[in-house]
Amino acid sequence: MIEGQSPPPCPGRRARPFAATVAAAAVSFLLLPACQSAAERAYFISREHSFRVVRVARGLEYPWSVAFLPGGDMLVTERPGRLVRMGADGSFTPVRGLPDITEVSRGGLLDIVLDPGFADNRLLYFSYVETSRLAWWRGGGEVYRTAVARAELAGDRLVSVRRIFAMNRASSDSRHFGSRLAFLPDGDLLVTVGDRGERHRAQDPSDHAGSVLRIRPDGSPSP
Repeated sequence: MIEGQSPPPCPGRRARPFAATVAAAAVSFLLLPACQSAAERAYFISREHSFRVVRVARGLEYPWSVAFLPGGDMLVTERPGRLVRMGADGSFTPVRGLPDITEVSRGGLLDIVLDPGFADNRLLYFSYVETSRLAWWRGGGEVYRTAVARAELAGDRLVSVRRIFAMNRASSDSRHFGSRLAFLPDGDLLVTVGDRGERHRAQDPSDHAGSVLRIRPDGSPSP
């Protein structure tokens, strides 16, 4: 989390302009002015703002995404397939009701976003990796794909969970699932899908891999 306060300057020193070289910026982090206290050393300066990084929680395993609830709590996804509800003090409780999620290499539970009307309908969307098994005449074995589900948040539980999208070609590769989700002003949902470790697939318009897809909130294609 960040705080928007500016750090007190060192006596007799002026902040370097942002246009200073990358090398100078790197050295400035390694050789902090002696007048800075330990607390002040947590500040960073960018073109637009000064900010201070504050750790609010420990014990999460590969946190992937954060969605802020209207009351100030946060929903945090963990790649192994866990969703937690976190307070501003860093305390968190598990959210139950997720579907079966596969953690494999770089995939698992991925992004999460709130519906634009969340305050009224309590709906949210999340992307994840799911597994299926090939038929024996196709060689058997597990294959993976990126999927998106919609659910209603009821306290610390998901209810009415429904998968609304799954990429159209699963594969045994365990890399590059994506994924990010974002709502457009007209209510459509953007879904990014990774190239699944097979870069040539992104050049095939009929393959969802390596694509940004635009769908309706119910999973149907956007008109």
